[in-house]
Amino acid sequence: MVREETLSDAIVYNKVNLLRKDFFDYIGKNSGKVDANLPVFFGHVVSALENSFPALPEEQFDDFIDSITFRVLDASSSTPDSGYLGRVILNAARVKKRRDADRGTSIVTGLKLLKIGNYILALEFLKKYWNLDVMLGVAVAYCHYSLSLAGSTAGSQEPEPAASSVEAERMAREKMLDLSRKKPPLQKLPQLDVDDAAFLNDIFWKMILLSLDWFPHEAWFVTVGLEKAKISGNEEMRVKLLDIGAEQFYDDIDVLREMYCSRLDNKDIGGAAGIVNHLLKRYPESLEPVLLGLNLSLLTTKKITYHSFRKLAVTKGMPSQILDLFDFEFDLLHNETKDALGRLPEIEKHYPYLGYYVTALRHIANDVSSEDEQKSLFAKKAMLDSVEKYCGEIIRGKMPFR
Repeated sequence: MVREETLSDAIVYNKVNLLRKDFFDYIGKNSGKVDANLPVFFGHVVSALENSFPALPEEQFDDFIDSITFRVLDASSSTPDSGYLGRVILNAARVKKRRDADRGTSIVTGLKLLKIGNYILALEFLKKYWNLDVMLGVAVAYCHYSLSLAGSTAGSQEPEPAASSVEAERMAREKMLDLSRKKPPLQKLPQLDVDDAAFLNDIFWKMILLSLDWFPHEAWFVTVGLEKAKISGNEEMRVKLLDIGAEQFYDDIDVLREMYCSRLDNKDIGGAAGIVNHLLKRYPESLEPVLLGLNLSLLTTKKITYHSFRKLAVTKGMPSQILDLFDFEFDLLHNETKDALGRLPEIEKHYPYLGYYVTALRHIANDVSSEDEQKSLFAKKAMLDSVEKYCGEIIRGKMPFR
C-alpha cells in the first residue's frame, strides 16, 4: 500500500517491524518454498518494502534485507553448503541498494554458520568485520577458541592436533586482546539484532570470563561486560562482574563508575559516597568524580553538600553549561520551581545548541512539580539520569561543549 501521508520516524519504525514480522512468520511456515524460489521471494520482499515505504532510507532498506536473509538461512532445512549459501547470498545482495551491501550479507551468513557450529566457514565471513562491534570480535575469537578445542585451525586441511590447538587458542587470545585495545562499540550493528540471540549472548559471556582468566589485569573485559549486562538485563552477570571489579580493579575509573551506579540502583547512598571520595583522591585532576558528587548531592537533598561540590567544580574548571544544568536541577528539587524555570531562557540564550534539550527539560519540570507523587518521582529520575548522562558524555569527551 502506497502511503500518501508523511509518517513520523517512530510510526515508520513500528510499521517496518510489523512487515518484518509478517515475513518472518511466512518464512517459518514456508521455508521449503522460499528456498526453491529465492529470486521470486526476494523480489516479493522488495516489492512490499517499496510499495509500503517508498521513502525508506537505503540503509534501513538494506538492514531489512539482512534480517530477512538471516531468517531464511536460520529457518532452512537445507544443508548450508557453499552452493546453498551462494544462492542465498546472491539473491540477497542483488536487491540491496548500498555499495557495501556485501558487508551485512556476510555478517548474517557468518552468524548463521556460527550458530550451527561451522566455525571454519563462519570465520571466513566474519573475520573481516571483527572490529565493527564487540559482539563480532568476540564471535571471531570464539571461532578460534572452539577450533582449538577441536584441534583445528581455519584454513588448515590436515593439521597437527597439538600444534593447531595451541595456534588456534593463541589467535583467540590475541583477538580478545585486540578488542580490549580497539574498544569498538557494543551491540550497535542492526545485523546483530537476530530473532533469538541466546547463542550470541552465551558466546559473549564465555569469552569475557575466559579473557579475565587470560588477562587478569585488563579492566576493559569487566567494563564491557557490565555494559552488556545492562543492555540485556543480566543482573547475575552484573553482580559477578562488579565483585570481580571490586577485587581486581578498584582503582579503574570505568569500573568505579559502574560500581557507583550499582550502589545508587540499590539505594546505597553511603556506598556511592564512598566511591566518589575514593575517585576524588585517586583522580584529583579529573572532573568526573566532581560530576558524580554533584549528582549524588542532589539525591541526598543536602544543600551544603551541593554547594561544596559546586565550589569544587568551579575551582576545577567545570564547563559552565554543566553548572547551569545542575543549578536548574537543584532549584527544581528544592521546590524553587519559578527560579528553576527562570534559568532555562538564560541557558537557551547562552547555549543555543541546547535549545532542543531545554524544551525537554521544560516539560520534565512541569511533571517534577506535579501533585501526582508517582508522576513526580518518575520525572525526577528521568531528569537526574538524563542530565548526568549528558554531562558525563561531555566530561568524557564523547560530546563536544562550547
